[in-house]
Amino acid sequence: MSLTINNSTRISGLASGLETDTIVEGLLAQYQQKLDKQSQTTTKLEWTAEAYRGVNTLIKNFREQYLSALSSTNMMTGAAYSDFKVNMLTANGAVSIAASPYAIAGEYTIESIEQLAAAANIESKEVFAGAKYNGETTLAGLELANKFEFDENGELSFSINEKTFTFGKDTTIAEMMRQVNNAGVGVTMRFSSLKKGFSLTADKTGSQSGIKIVNLKGNAFSTDDSALGIAEGVYKGQDAICTIEGMTVTQSANSFSFDGITYSLAAESDTPIKFSVEQDYEKTADSIIKFIDAYNELIGALQGKVSEKVYSKYTPLTDAQRKEMKEDEIVTWEKYAKSGTLHNDSYVTSLLSELRGAFYARTGGLSKNLYDIGLTTGTWQDGAKIKVDRDKLVASLKEDPQTVKQIFVQTAGEGGYSEKGLMIRVSDFLLTYTKNSTDIALDSLEDRITQSKDTVKSLTEKMEDKEKNLWKKFSTMESALSRLNSLSSWLSSLFAG
Repeated sequence: MSLTINNSTRISGLASGLETDTIVEGLLAQYQQKLDKQSQTTTKLEWTAEAYRGVNTLIKNFREQYLSALSSTNMMTGAAYSDFKVNMLTANGAVSIAASPYAIAGEYTIESIEQLAAAANIESKEVFAGAKYNGETTLAGLELANKFEFDENGELSFSINEKTFTFGKDTTIAEMMRQVNNAGVGVTMRFSSLKKGFSLTADKTGSQSGIKIVNLKGNAFSTDDSALGIAEGVYKGQDAICTIEGMTVTQSANSFSFDGITYSLAAESDTPIKFSVEQDYEKTADSIIKFIDAYNELIGALQGKVSEKVYSKYTPLTDAQRKEMKEDEIVTWEKYAKSGTLHNDSYVTSLLSELRGAFYARTGGLSKNLYDIGLTTGTWQDGAKIKVDRDKLVASLKEDPQTVKQIFVQTAGEGGYSEKGLMIRVSDFLLTYTKNSTDIALDSLEDRITQSKDTVKSLTEKMEDKEKNLWKKFSTMESALSRLNSLSSWLSSLFAG
């Protein structure tokens, strides 16, 4: 930061012949150096805070993807280590099967699918008598086999599922359907240009979901001459009915789950359909390896922060330096100046050490450790990165899936830390780092940044006062010299006469 006081009263060296600007700048050089140094201190502190926030963001994104109950790729739950796959033993197009992590391995039979779930549905045909349907046509003007009839007030009215609707002659057919569909009665009303009729369909399937229509005024849904071709009454949907493992199953929807298996019915069938459910060790291994890859990427980023080279010759640029440089030169300079901001940072190096230790430590009470199932740490130069022997991991899953799951997600018992699974340890260390870096490091940095900015402000004010005083003195001198020169010229003129 450099200063130039805008003082219209200051007088440059016209009388003295001195380069006043240069002299003042030289006399202020010491102040400018202090100001520049303090401004650079502020910038360095801000860069450090920015670097901490960047690390926190990396950790936050990693946790949200792999260590959060809200994520589909959460590795903190036992379900992440119990993948199952379905093998259809009978070719069919009547049902599709999916198994969740809570399924039970074995063979299953669907003896029959008697009927599919369906929504209540009523429709009419050939009730529209016009050549071309237009939704913006009024009810009174709509060409129907049985035209709309209105009461003495020019209204017609009906209720659907206890909700009353009232319309006038000038209401358009599109507006009538829009109001029905947006009323929250669980029914959708449509017009079919193919069938030239209307339909009402319940939004949900099953026998407990239905449509109750009561005609109140006019003939929209009258029993004898309904304008819409649909008579008032109660219309019900139907349940899906099938037999699975000898048990009759009745469901309101065609997709339902039992014992971790989801059945999606698509057609009726009287032919037995057989399928098997078995644990998918390859998929579980893929999930673990995907996590390890993301973990190693995070570790690589953290390792890069603490080992980043420091270029001591590259300090934050002053305003004067920026004015003398091109934009691309500034970018390059600041790249080197920011390098090593977190070099050997105690918080990050401590986190890396703890994470490495988390993979070394055996989970108490278990017969195997991470090494036994194919996960090993690399060299110290690699930080806390993990190597995976896929074949060994898959073999361990097949041999003892329960132990593998516990190695990752076992919660602490009386042994505390020693009995925590890997994921619990990793999560704990990341949370502790985030808390410390935020509550201690960042809070301290923010205080120091504020103090440094206050110091910059104070130095600026002092420098401004000093510059004003210097210019005042030089201006006074210049004025005196100017008067002296004028007097000398006057005296010379007298003697010359």
